[in-house]
Amino acid sequence: MIPDRFVALLYHDVHPGATFDYGRLGRSATLYHVSEHAFRSHLDLIERAGRPCLDHSGLCACLAGAGTGSGPGTGPGVVLCFDDGWRGAVACAAPALAERGMAAFFFITTGFFGRRFFAGRDEVRGLDPSLFTVGSHGVTHRMLSSLSSDGIQAELSDSRRSLEDLLGRRVSCLSIPGGAADGRVLEIAAAAGYDHIFTSALGVNPGAAGQRGIARVGVRQSTDLATLGRWLVGDFSRERTRAALLAVPKRLLGARTYSRLRRVLLGEVMGHEHVFEP
Repeated sequence: MIPDRFVALLYHDVHPGATFDYGRLGRSATLYHVSEHAFRSHLDLIERAGRPCLDHSGLCACLAGAGTGSGPGTGPGVVLCFDDGWRGAVACAAPALAERGMAAFFFITTGFFGRRFFAGRDEVRGLDPSLFTVGSHGVTHRMLSSLSSDGIQAELSDSRRSLEDLLGRRVSCLSIPGGAADGRVLEIAAAAGYDHIFTSALGVNPGAAGQRGIARVGVRQSTDLATLGRWLVGDFSRERTRAALLAVPKRLLGARTYSRLRRVLLGEVMGHEHVFEP
């Protein structure tokens, strides 16, 4: 049964063991990384709640209004997402999902292929296409809304071409790096051939933006099962309040300056643009 709505959960890396040494990577670069044990407990909760994990065809059907309904008391379906192309997402999360037949979306930053902590081309090619959808997360992970139109076009077209050459199939899903999407970015993305665009907005899907603005909530190291359970029923009230409070300094400073200041306040030595350098 395809639900008529869904919640999208966003992960980054899934690492073995309770802790993992990421070397000089700062806290904001690993804030959305969880242990494999925690991740498996999240999957347990999703299964107990009886929520289907939608694959690409299920996502399309739901967004097109072809869902048959979630049923009384069952709540929305779930879409699981992994951004950046971290090796643990491919090596730890994908097998855990495959064991349960749960679908997921992996959004790859193609410029990170083979770098330390990131999956290589062969690892991404090896993801089971019957369960896992591979999409683009740009080439360099730069904030798209801060680039020229030509720069946005290059990021999105080059990453899509690289993934399609690797996989031998069409790539039509895009996750916007850092959620830096505006009307210009969305227009160029659609023109570049992306049918489904995932953002960092909060909410239950489908929303007003439909397939060009799929909302997601980020799962952090600190996310407990009670919070996850609240999200699974579509309750983002606390997160909306927090986002509204953070929107004021972000708007005043600008997204790029705000991002840098946030990293300084977190006590990082290196900026996000540099931690991924080879």
